[in-house]
Amino acid sequence: MGEQIVCSNCLSNADSGLPACPYCGQSFENTNPAGTLPVNTLLAGRYTIGRVLALDGEGVLYAAIDNSATRRVVIKEYVPVTICAARSRDGSVIPRQGREVLFKTTRMDFVDLYRSLVALGRNDGLVQVLDLIEENNTAYAVREPDEGTPLLTYLEQRAQPLTQSEALLLLRPVVYGVEAMHRMGLLHRGISPETVFITKTGSAKLSGYATLGLRTADSELKSQMFDGYAAPEQYAVAEFDGKYTDIYGLGALFYRVLTGKTPVPANLRRMNDTLPPAHTVDKEIPGFVSAAIARAMRLAPGERMQSASDLLAAITAPEKDEGGFRLTQRQIKFLALGAAGLVLVAAVSIWAIVSASGGGEASSSSSASSSSSTSVSSGSSEVEVFTVPSFVGKKYTDLASNQAYTKYVSFLTEHEFSNDYKAGEVMRQSHPQGTQVAVGTVITLTVSDGPETAVMPEVLGRPQADVEADLKALKIKYALYPLVNDGSYVAGTVARSDTDKGTVVEIGKTTVTLYIAGEAPKQPDSSSSSQTAPPAGDSEVTPPPVSPDTTAPSGDAGAGGETGGGGTPEG
Repeated sequence: MGEQIVCSNCLSNADSGLPACPYCGQSFENTNPAGTLPVNTLLAGRYTIGRVLALDGEGVLYAAIDNSATRRVVIKEYVPVTICAARSRDGSVIPRQGREVLFKTTRMDFVDLYRSLVALGRNDGLVQVLDLIEENNTAYAVREPDEGTPLLTYLEQRAQPLTQSEALLLLRPVVYGVEAMHRMGLLHRGISPETVFITKTGSAKLSGYATLGLRTADSELKSQMFDGYAAPEQYAVAEFDGKYTDIYGLGALFYRVLTGKTPVPANLRRMNDTLPPAHTVDKEIPGFVSAAIARAMRLAPGERMQSASDLLAAITAPEKDEGGFRLTQRQIKFLALGAAGLVLVAAVSIWAIVSASGGGEASSSSSASSSSSTSVSSGSSEVEVFTVPSFVGKKYTDLASNQAYTKYVSFLTEHEFSNDYKAGEVMRQSHPQGTQVAVGTVITLTVSDGPETAVMPEVLGRPQADVEADLKALKIKYALYPLVNDGSYVAGTVARSDTDKGTVVEIGKTTVTLYIAGEAPKQPDSSSSSQTAPPAGDSEVTPPPVSPDTTAPSGDAGAGGETGGGGTPEG
């Protein structure tokens, strides 16, 4: 009996190499294009490759079967057409001459992305990535199939745009999914009606994962962009992307479903911004919703909303943006300078009038009352002020929907990782508690993204120096211990780890413990057979009594265990 595959038609097990399925008669003839894996190839001893579904600048998308679970999956093979030249008979991918290093680095980007998506697990708004395989000199990502109707098809078949409530009901899981990716340090970069699917249950899921190269114009890969939804920074390899890149895509997605119109591509908007506000396209769209979308789609990344939860709150709650209009930070600065100048002119004028009338004392303004909003005298007019409370430790979403605050001030958010505050909690505020500010002031809140995390890479069997370099790049703390080598390991490689590959590690909090194999014992000569043999049993000794919490060297200090000061510990 040969290798066992699974028939894509009846899901029955069958021997590889047969011309057809012995149970349903389905032909096993290869119909895949040249250069791709043949139909019924067995991958990693577990997955049966099916027909090719699509090709793009990253590689090949196959229908497949997970033999162990007897379920249908989709597998993405990393074979970038601009970098790879051919495939050997055993299926191995061969990079073009002179592009070997580029192939290796871009393949690492692919592996890092999908390894993190595997660690992310199931999320209602995301197509789940199930497995990552490194084989054939390349990598394969295994994920759920794209089930249901593409959102683009649904919108084209629908006579009218979605209402605000319909859009929120449909896209809220997708927004939450993007937020979950951001917490893992991941970007999607391809949010569009073509990558969102509506399942049979009526819920929406986001698919279309890709590396930076595929979603950036003029990159080393043959890029695949979604004009109208791609952010401006994606059209230039020299510009940096960030969470704000996906916020632009989400804003454009809401624009499309609410107006029925595809947004003007960002690269064209940079030359001549002719994108009309959403509420001018459809008068039924509330002004605050239109303003929220406009802020999400600003051309300058620093002027956009900075988190998916901010966008969702702004589209959901009218009080998030009263009046439907908000100034950019640059406009706020200019107006603040202008207002300061007017106040100075008014003060000089009042001083001159008072001096001319005999130097009478101006009445002082009353002290602030205990209420959050009071009126104080400023010349001949009253200015309403707001006494800033403490926002630290509170959930930002609660503040953003609370009229007790949003009636008087506006919030701008910044985001940082934190081990001290839960995700969504306010860590700092730009105006201290007790400060009196004019109504309408913009208060900046620093919101926690929760602990910074990284996904543990493969370390077992790899050279110590390579593993240390990877962990330092990921900012993962580690401690090294020597391990007596009985000949089972290559000296200087990682023999054991207390943290498995793919584990999500909290940066700055978790210390990974690694055991480095020492020199293997020399084999005794036949003439020395009379010498005393080493004791039987496990020759890997217990690590030295060093506490990782106190004296064990950590990776970010560049140490190499107690024996080495950066070198390989001696066994």
